[in-house]
Amino acid sequence: RSPGVATCLSSPRPGTRAAPLQRFIWMSASPAPVGKVASCLSLVSASTAASDGGAQARAAMRSRARLPALPAPGGLEGVKSKRRPVVSLALQWPGGAAHDPQKRGAAAPPPAAAAEASGAALALGLGARAALAGLSQAQAIALCIGLAARDEDDAGGCGSWVLSRHEGLRVATVFGCDGAALHAEFSAAAAMAPHLVCVHLGGLSDRAGVCAVLKSFRGALLVLEAPPDAESTGCGEEDQEGLLRALGVTSRWSVAEHGFESLTLPPALVTEIIGDLKLKDLEQDPDVVALVSQAQPLYDHHFHEDLIEDVRSRESAQVGFLVARREEGDGLVQSQFLGLIVYKHWGPPLRVLSILRLAVPSKFRLQGFGRVLMRWAIEKARQMPRTLCARLTLNSMPEAIPFYQRLQFTPIPQDENDDGGEPRVEEVDAGQPMPGALWMEMKCGRSFQPVGKR
Repeated sequence: RSPGVATCLSSPRPGTRAAPLQRFIWMSASPAPVGKVASCLSLVSASTAASDGGAQARAAMRSRARLPALPAPGGLEGVKSKRRPVVSLALQWPGGAAHDPQKRGAAAPPPAAAAEASGAALALGLGARAALAGLSQAQAIALCIGLAARDEDDAGGCGSWVLSRHEGLRVATVFGCDGAALHAEFSAAAAMAPHLVCVHLGGLSDRAGVCAVLKSFRGALLVLEAPPDAESTGCGEEDQEGLLRALGVTSRWSVAEHGFESLTLPPALVTEIIGDLKLKDLEQDPDVVALVSQAQPLYDHHFHEDLIEDVRSRESAQVGFLVARREEGDGLVQSQFLGLIVYKHWGPPLRVLSILRLAVPSKFRLQGFGRVLMRWAIEKARQMPRTLCARLTLNSMPEAIPFYQRLQFTPIPQDENDDGGEPRVEEVDAGQPMPGALWMEMKCGRSFQPVGKR
């Protein structure tokens, strides 16, 4: 009855393993209807009473937060090639009519590429993955409204745009900048099975899940880049280039005077791994100390630990940094931090290379950097004699299990009989168990034997 606090205490169901007592507090600034409070509390109680320490409730929250995948779009009547243009964009400049190439007598863009510019129009095919830069906020919003319009008359002229598209083309727009708006837009897009998705790049910063869904989408993708000086997006030029690489953009265009001009795509980063770094290297080598300072915010965010102190607490642990070399204006070469891996080798009788930490900054996700680090560790283990290393092990969180499965890691059986066998590293160095985590392993196979002269 009090307007401030309602408390629910849940206990485990009979017959289940005892779980820590869960306490949930529902707070309100003003008196709320009793039915609403009871509904909230019953939902929380039902989702946690059957869980082991709330693990099922956390899994349910993750499933609700996970964005739905976009289905493969169907075909369009008369369109047999993904290179054939199905939508044309033209800007209407102040003081004149729309610069439509059809009105100027120019020929339609030839089906030689999925995205082509002819005169003042930009044409996109079903296989296009294009980025469009140089738009103001008002122009980007008007373009999204015009593309999403179902009525051809509404889509034909919308603000400063003149659009023409193939009959039956389904277009979904993603313009949200918060989790709830993005989830609603992706749910609506999944329901309509679009042929083309138009997304604003400023809303994708630090959202690897959104990029993963868009990268796996098999239809056309149009990315609207935010202005580099846009303060509201929080997405700088370097972040935008990383997102374009993550989305698999193959062509890039900019709004120029009375038309569109082609821009160069962000270059692929040339990477290298600085590995086998020990504690003294992290503390004394000037170049490595600079990398540690770049990696510390990422380590704080994911592991809530100090990198050097965490390595010190794990005797004989080593670190590998994935970096990209870039030359500054003064000729100095700087190392850009792209990710890290912390590992430890256990000799006989364990014969295991244990992966302790793996992390990549959010702006460099979906570019294969985590896979590069893992394959480097796998190759390192395989080149050791089998008397020293026979397998790799790691403790994976639920959301990362598919990533490690693609690298041929398999779950470690929990019913193995260790009597008379070798010790298991997951028992030696288990540490604090993580809810929902899974121990996985990969056998190294046959011993590495370099080819020699006969």
